[in-house]
Amino acid sequence: MSKAAYIKNNSGNKKPVTVNQHNDTVFNNNKARLKTLVVNGEKYRTTFSTKFAKRKKWIKPDDKKVISFIPCTIIKVFVHAGQKINRNDEMLIMEAMKMQNTIHSPIKGTIKNVNIKAGDKIPKGFVMIDYK
Repeated sequence: MSKAAYIKNNSGNKKPVTVNQHNDTVFNNNKARLKTLVVNGEKYRTTFSTKFAKRKKWIKPDDKKVISFIPCTIIKVFVHAGQKINRNDEMLIMEAMKMQNTIHSPIKGTIKNVNIKAGDKIPKGFVMIDYK
């Protein structure tokens, strides 16, 4: 079942559209324009931009990987494969933007792989260390 509705374009002119009550989406020339979001039980109607539709989707971080959060140079590595490590133990020192940062272990576990060595220049998002 659908209802008649109107939507204004950039020049202020009204265009007829169809509202589909089953999925609460407004269609204009077969393209979805308005979407309904439910946040804490409240319904909100909004439009999504093309930039939003093409965004990189969020992925839950993997606790068993230590990933570089910024392009950097590795200064010193304190761990090796097979080593047992406790939470907050020093793992490595990296340099980015003329500052040195010490990276500590986020969890207790055993190191599976160390994919870096001193002097390596790595990009953002590089998996530096894997846990078992």
